[in-house]
Amino acid sequence: MGMLDKKTQAYYQNIFLDSLDDISNAEKQEKAWVHGNYEGFNTFIEIFEGFISPCESVKKWSTLSAKQRQDLERFYDLLINYDDTKKVGEQTIMKSDKEICQDPAWGEIRKFGRRLYEELKKNPLM
Repeated sequence: MGMLDKKTQAYYQNIFLDSLDDISNAEKQEKAWVHGNYEGFNTFIEIFEGFISPCESVKKWSTLSAKQRQDLERFYDLLINYDDTKKVGEQTIMKSDKEICQDPAWGEIRKFGRRLYEELKKNPLM
């Protein structure tokens, strides 16, 4: 992929960073997913999809440093491989947003995402 024009890049960076903020923000997630106050926030699935989509483009940018690319790839893989289902008897069902928020495995992924977010905010992708 060639270089994106500045406008597209700025748009992507904003959308991307906003969604990276959402997917790594413990306070916002707890407020919505545990306490049920979804005002200005989305469900796990919406936030997951809202991040994965721009991430697929952004992680290919030639303007990323090697470390940024590695971290982004790693975070992407952690998300893709996160198991948001559980067994109930014979059935496999989706975990609730609350269960995800309180899942230690999700906590670890979120922490990694948070470090990445702070890093990318300091060092823009452009």
